[in-house]
Amino acid sequence: MSSYTQMMDAFLASGPQNYTANLPETWKQGRTAFGGITSALLLAAILNDHDDLPPLRTMQINFIGPAMDELSVSSKVLRKGKNNVTLSAELNSDAGAGTHGYFTFGVERELDMVMDYPLKEITKRPEEIEPYELGDAAPNFLVNFDRRWVSGPTFFEQSDDPDMLIWTRLTDPESWDKGLLPLVVLADTPPAAFGTISGVRALSSMNWNINFLTDDFTTENGWWLMRSATRFIRDGYSSQLIQIWNSEGRRVMDSMQHIAIFQ
Repeated sequence: MSSYTQMMDAFLASGPQNYTANLPETWKQGRTAFGGITSALLLAAILNDHDDLPPLRTMQINFIGPAMDELSVSSKVLRKGKNNVTLSAELNSDAGAGTHGYFTFGVERELDMVMDYPLKEITKRPEEIEPYELGDAAPNFLVNFDRRWVSGPTFFEQSDDPDMLIWTRLTDPESWDKGLLPLVVLADTPPAAFGTISGVRALSSMNWNINFLTDDFTTENGWWLMRSATRFIRDGYSSQLIQIWNSEGRRVMDSMQHIAIFQ
């Protein structure tokens, strides 16, 4: 098994500027790479090539096609202004265009007004909850995650209220204090729509938009509290909402995905 740290170390060693990664079986979602790891590889290449960037404020990811076998990543600066820097990055493979993204970094600016989400009340700590056991039908990449269910339907469970609250972290202990990049991997959670419709054969993320609410990505022992919810399923598609809090209940991310559903 190739852990997150092993895969990321080998990937960064292949750069700078033009990076490659061999896709292990344990990071596959069907025939393609799991979207969380491909998105993190895009961001890792950017951060490795540019050590003078302000904090990351937002990223937009398009999952264009399958990412298979040997993956190649490159990035470029699109615009560098006084306040913001925007870069694009592409991950491709022999299968063609794979995961492409835009990343905007911005300096901190003082305003007269500050508004923030209230701290989330933590009712159950991950160490108080039994680990979620994967079934035989689970995608390969889920072996990299430790998940503890707080509320809502579990994977493959039919529900009229697809709204999950889950503690999650990577099983790789070396990743627990690495902040942003492991969080990006975790944040591409299997959508709540997965357990909602009977006869679902597969799900495929089409795009992913993330707003980062902080530049402090610290949490206790690698644990993040994640809400994955959907209120829209129609014509073979679902709009997915994801929010993430750290171990203190501080909200760090708002995101949305558009999902294609196959039966």
